[in-house]
Amino acid sequence: MHEVIVACVDGSPGGYAAVAEAAELARRFNARLVALSVEEGLPRYAATMGEVDEFKRERDTYFETVGREAARIAGEHGVTLVHDTRIGHAADAIVRFVEEVGADLVVLGYKGHSRITSFVIGTTAQKVNAYSRASVLIVKNTPPPRISDLAGHQDIGAEDHDPAPR
Repeated sequence: MHEVIVACVDGSPGGYAAVAEAAELARRFNARLVALSVEEGLPRYAATMGEVDEFKRERDTYFETVGREAARIAGEHGVTLVHDTRIGHAADAIVRFVEEVGADLVVLGYKGHSRITSFVIGTTAQKVNAYSRASVLIVKNTPPPRISDLAGHQDIGAEDHDPAPR
């Protein structure tokens, strides 16, 4: 079903959750796993080229560490991972990379945004979903709430799922 899976990882808990999920899928489908990190932007007001170079070195070091951690997580699932880093806007870089490597699945970590932020500028996941030819899976790094924790919530029909008899 899946032959090439791209896991997007930025060093956040959601990004590492995406790697773990993608690694498990890669193991199950015997797919190639590629992790992608995207460096977004340079300092806005750098006084010298030295400041730009230092910023770039720091980001490169950061994403090398992210790549090593992603490879470790993939290894826990019994798969190898190739890590690549691109520079640019996250959604654009992801869509282009997915096309370049011929991926059929993109796995992204969930980051909560306010409704206004999402409405005005959209999210990376929304943009990747809209423009990528590959399927998109969004992974949350927290377990879903238990039904018993939401007993008073109107939308889930908690009264039908309450395990404790009354």
